[in-house]
Amino acid sequence: MAAIVKPTLKFLLDWNRAPDLSVSAHFLNVLRDFSATTRIGELAQGVSYAYWQWERGYHWITDFGPWVEGLHPPYAGTRSPDFVMLNTAINDLAVMESKGTGSNCHKSPMGAALRQCKDAVAHPSFSRSFGSVLTLDSKNPGGVGTLHVRDPEKAAKVPIELSYYVFRRSFASWFELTGDEDMADWCRQEFEVLSDLRQSRRQVSNDKGERGNPLRATTALGNL
Repeated sequence: MAAIVKPTLKFLLDWNRAPDLSVSAHFLNVLRDFSATTRIGELAQGVSYAYWQWERGYHWITDFGPWVEGLHPPYAGTRSPDFVMLNTAINDLAVMESKGTGSNCHKSPMGAALRQCKDAVAHPSFSRSFGSVLTLDSKNPGGVGTLHVRDPEKAAKVPIELSYYVFRRSFASWFELTGDEDMADWCRQEFEVLSDLRQSRRQVSNDKGERGNPLRATTALGNL
């Protein structure tokens, strides 16, 4: 997958306009409308991801759909935003929907982005939602890309239990990739209180010790 990113961006963007972000005329002329729209939407996701991670301090970002599976209380919304994001510096867990458009007007896609976040931000786990729209002004030869953001909700502190839940779910994905299903399942468990989490961690650590790997749980999860 990573191997096609560079040639795709070379085809999509006008590199003679750098550092301005601008789509190439060749890209717009070759692809049909729906194909161009799809690529612009994917570019918008990447630009939004980079902006919130690098510029706004949301260093943990993941896909919304897989992450909310098993969320407590269950997520029952009919609409799903693109991402879940955590900023540990301000203890903020947010959702974000990105949109991209070849025009220079962000109002319509921004409204759609915020509506797509509406169900998610009503869930008690999330403190606020962000709409993120990339406009490319592709019909204007001198047009450049602009990222527009909206945050209609007030910031709120994430409860400590939810912060631990976010980190455990993140570690669960890593353990799953290494083939350690036992640790992945443990990380996805629901704990009522922090003392239960400490007790369960000690139990898993002891179990691992019997199989020759005593440090994995305590090293990866830290001193909870």
